[in-house]
Amino acid sequence: MPLPNPSLQTPTRHSEPLNRHSGASRNPHPIISYPTPSYPNPIPFIPFIHAITQKPPINPPAAAIITAQSSVQSPIMPTPLPPDDIANEIATAATTFARGAGALLSTHFGSALSVEYKDRAQQDPVTSADRQTQAYLVAQISRQFPTHGILGEEDAVGVGSAAAADANTPAPDFLWVLDPLDGTTNFMNGLPVYASSIGVLYRGRPLAGAVYIPWPNPAGGIVIHARAGAGAFRDGNPISVYQTDRPRADRLIGLPGSFGATTRLGKGLQGQPLGQLRVTGSIAYELALTAMGMLQFAVIGAPRLWDLLGGALAVQESGGTVMTRLPGRNQWHPLDSIAPQWDEKPPTMAELRQWVAPLVAANPTLAPLIANNLHPRRRIIRRLVRNIKKAVAPRPPTHPAG
Repeated sequence: MPLPNPSLQTPTRHSEPLNRHSGASRNPHPIISYPTPSYPNPIPFIPFIHAITQKPPINPPAAAIITAQSSVQSPIMPTPLPPDDIANEIATAATTFARGAGALLSTHFGSALSVEYKDRAQQDPVTSADRQTQAYLVAQISRQFPTHGILGEEDAVGVGSAAAADANTPAPDFLWVLDPLDGTTNFMNGLPVYASSIGVLYRGRPLAGAVYIPWPNPAGGIVIHARAGAGAFRDGNPISVYQTDRPRADRLIGLPGSFGATTRLGKGLQGQPLGQLRVTGSIAYELALTAMGMLQFAVIGAPRLWDLLGGALAVQESGGTVMTRLPGRNQWHPLDSIAPQWDEKPPTMAELRQWVAPLVAANPTLAPLIANNLHPRRRIIRRLVRNIKKAVAPRPPTHPAG
């Protein structure tokens, strides 16, 4: 299949491309010059492998143990980001690749697809569109950045696969994290609510991100793209999160479908209308809408790295905050690094594949307000299960008196 050759709209382009840091041939793509934003950088935090309504794993990955221990012992300084010319080249390429992925997905949308399932319940599909789009992205990244690592949702992880062979290999400094099609169920059912997400980590810190989503414009889609410390854009136009100190009843919000059954609100939000709920079925799509200010906030229960990375950076760089929390603790922290101990002991690719953490994305005032007032309904569920077991348990036989 011929690869798409999409046009790229960018804020500003240099007439001369910069040399690539790997020492190979000069970069054929134009370099985006991102203006410096006026808002401060996010506060560093220490993330954890835990979902909002789940207990910490009995045997957490080594990265989680290191993270939890380091959070108590001493603060960790964030890893410095690479020079601007390198970061610009990567951000520009990510935007180009995301637009190409969107163009490729558009050719598959509405057509017959080969569908497989990753689970027995057949609720986690993967289609030929997922696989072909990831193959396109991997080919483009490998050609332009041969020394960088790639972690894709649709990587084959079975015995004998390349991903299995590299599972215990420490992650490289530059790592591209891909979700070629987030919202596969929507896509295969003909609902144009999906995304193709690209995020780039530098030693654990989000460096660049680009998220393609379909849109009712002449091109049929847009790309939300960002670079750490340099702002976020919608096809080259600056974007901003929605500004409000409290949730507004007339504004849109994104919540997990199970939110009401698994989560209760704290006193700071009780009796407060949260907003008009939208459940899109695509984490990257919801984060893109939050970065553009269309959702006033989004709560994500248990995203993987490929679900969140591109969109989370866009929220941060559009003036927002992305909160997460540590395992076994109620404290939430702004997202800065997915592995603060990267410089001392980089996580393995297998550990990054298992990375999970809850998120709350909104403006810097609203995000901590929402996050600190979310509490799991564990006690209620445990009590209900206990009562059901008592009700159905066989009673001991009774003996007549005398």
